[in-house]
Amino acid sequence: MPKQFRDFEVYLVHVDPDLCDGCEDCIKLCPAEVFDFSVKAYPTRPQNCLGCRTCEAVCKSKAVIITEI
Repeated sequence: MPKQFRDFEVYLVHVDPDLCDGCEDCIKLCPAEVFDFSVKAYPTRPQNCLGCRTCEAVCKSKAVIITEI
């Protein structure tokens, strides 16, 4: 069976509220403005995610999880 190629990638963006310490680093460094903040980070625009995983890399508490779907 030949490999099928997609024209786009879709990412699932999750923030574990129990782990999020509210540092806002993911919000400050996300190039696609995926996150908003009230008390903790929340992915309000996950459809904008580019899959760069910058948010995962800067999250000291490991609360942000990006999964390609």
